[in-house]
Amino acid sequence: MSLKNIHSKLTDLDYVATDEDLSDKPKTPFSEITLVEKWANFGNLLQVEGELNMASIINANKPMLKNNQIIFALPNKLMEDQFGVIRPKLLNYLREELNNYGIVVKTEVLQEEVKKYIYTPQEKFQKLVESNPDVMLLKTKFGLDI
Repeated sequence: MSLKNIHSKLTDLDYVATDEDLSDKPKTPFSEITLVEKWANFGNLLQVEGELNMASIINANKPMLKNNQIIFALPNKLMEDQFGVIRPKLLNYLREELNNYGIVVKTEVLQEEVKKYIYTPQEKFQKLVESNPDVMLLKTKFGLDI
């Protein structure tokens, strides 16, 4: 699986039949505990089928139930894109297992921490002082330059 293949995949809306009328299907209420249990079962099913990458995405976080929508937080955009491939299969599984055909799964990308690279000697020294303040004491005591 390459990045190009992932981005060239159809979106989950292309996989799910949009003309299918789900209004007459059952919409049994369910709890967040039941949702998490069925979600984990789906992750185990993927592992058994040998889809280890997809299983790791499903197991990356626990889903939350908010306003009758399932919110699934992922650590980065790439995992969100990969999740889009497995989303239709997950939706079908959850709809059948929870007997609720009004389920909607939304994804959130958690804010990624931007890593600042250290380039200048002064920046390197400041980083060293942050991790060990005694370095500043040595610099001043011995009159060292940066």
